[in-house]
Amino acid sequence: MHGRVKVRTTAEQEEIQRNEKAAKVAQYKTNIAIVFQKRRDELWDDELLSITKHMLLSNPDIYTLWNIRREAFGKNKWSEEEYKQLLEDEMSLTESCLRANPKSYSVWYQRCWVIEQSLEPNWKKELALCAKCLNLDERNFHCWDYREFIVQKAGISNEEELEFSNTKILNNISNYSSWHYRSQILFKMFGTASEEMPIVDEKYREELDLIINATFTDPNDTSAWFYQRWLLDKHVTACRLWRAYVNDDTAVVVLDNNVLIKPVSLSLLVNGETVDVQWQLYPDEKFAKLRIAKFAGPLLEDSSRVKEISIELQKTRYQLCYSKSERVWIYKDNSRLRKHDSNDEQLNEQLKNYNQLSEMEPDNKWALLTEILLMKKIDISKFYSDILNKLVTLSKVDSFRSSYYKDLRSRLLVEHKLNEIWKQEGDSEVQLKVDLSGLGLTSLHNNHYFGLFEEVNLGANHLKDRLYQFSTLQRCTKLSLSGNDITSLRRFPTARSLEFLSVRNNKLTCTEEILDFVRRHEKLKRLDLRDNPLCEVIDTTKIREVNPRLEVCLK
Repeated sequence: MHGRVKVRTTAEQEEIQRNEKAAKVAQYKTNIAIVFQKRRDELWDDELLSITKHMLLSNPDIYTLWNIRREAFGKNKWSEEEYKQLLEDEMSLTESCLRANPKSYSVWYQRCWVIEQSLEPNWKKELALCAKCLNLDERNFHCWDYREFIVQKAGISNEEELEFSNTKILNNISNYSSWHYRSQILFKMFGTASEEMPIVDEKYREELDLIINATFTDPNDTSAWFYQRWLLDKHVTACRLWRAYVNDDTAVVVLDNNVLIKPVSLSLLVNGETVDVQWQLYPDEKFAKLRIAKFAGPLLEDSSRVKEISIELQKTRYQLCYSKSERVWIYKDNSRLRKHDSNDEQLNEQLKNYNQLSEMEPDNKWALLTEILLMKKIDISKFYSDILNKLVTLSKVDSFRSSYYKDLRSRLLVEHKLNEIWKQEGDSEVQLKVDLSGLGLTSLHNNHYFGLFEEVNLGANHLKDRLYQFSTLQRCTKLSLSGNDITSLRRFPTARSLEFLSVRNNKLTCTEEILDFVRRHEKLKRLDLRDNPLCEVIDTTKIREVNPRLEVCLK
């Protein structure tokens, strides 16, 4: 029909697209070959810049081309005016590329680099660009990071940035990035060394009032609730010593920190002299919180000559005290047992408000979770039963995350039990036994705290495949894992002091895993395997060949 546009068939359209793609690929190969040849020949000319610019406008994420452009800027002999113009053109190029992909790592990095090279950056223009990008996408973390970079370079005050965060939050209470940015600014302005609060008391109170207004304004928005979590979490910003235990043949050090420090500087000193020891890390990671050193010979053989023992951690020296009853040297930091939070009245008021919110909106998981966190912060012992009941309710309200809440329950139970043990200890005493049986634990959180226990009862729980968490039980001689639905010992780490192990009433079926376990635990004296499926088929002769002294219980 005359006057009508011909509609191509699917096959024709696909053929055209293939041809177009093939042409682009061919052109790309030609251009990249030219660029790499010029790089090899060190020809940093206008043609190189023109070709790379054309390619980056099509695909701004080819970071190699940005690298080559930076090389060209630095290695060619540009005049001062030429170099200044090149930088201005590069800013225009990055802006064009950001229109194509506002979340390109390569482009934002290039823009930072250009700013670093510029003698007179236009800070006002850069802040305007940030504002424009954040108006288009409030959660563009690349832009938030770039804004922080510009603010530091331009010397913009924290007060101005705090006001900026206020504006963004008022415009949209759901702007999580603004809340996060606010936390960073506040910590810079009002940060404190207190573990209980991230910022000073007066400002902390203001933020608690702000956040409760935000959460009541929109109880289903996650942004404000996450900020609330930041306010309620513990904040340990430095690596510190929590426990140290030194006897004739071993030094055990337990760190207590939430920051990644590697490597950790750690030394043992006797009478002021550094002792040459090799620290073993558990787990085997650079930031492991448990460190153990075995001595080649008795360190305290002549105890009368040992006047003092200390641990030096990150250039801070901690003095150990000698316990005559235990005949060991001990250091204990019990600061976590003494509450320093001066905001209990306000926290209790918040708890009442969130109780009311839960009554009005019984299916709001965030209100329930915040109630739990508030009770834990105020007094975990006082609200122990209430916390457990709230966790049961929370698991029903948000069943999709029930496993997370079970692990959270395990974390709180272990923390509560350990706190009770520590409160009962004397100043020169270290409790060596812990009973966590029958608590329904699904994981062993804060396992570095178990580095000093010699007897651990974890029977009648639900630890299943979490055996890898037991790497810190290096001083444990007696361990019960009865009734934990364990199907395999393959992931059980080597516990070098283990003498007695009960895995009774589990689901173990593999004889080879038992043999491997026995080989790895040379000190093992008694192994209770009763009420496991493998009891019907296991050959104890093979076990005796590995360890003739081992007593194996099958019935």
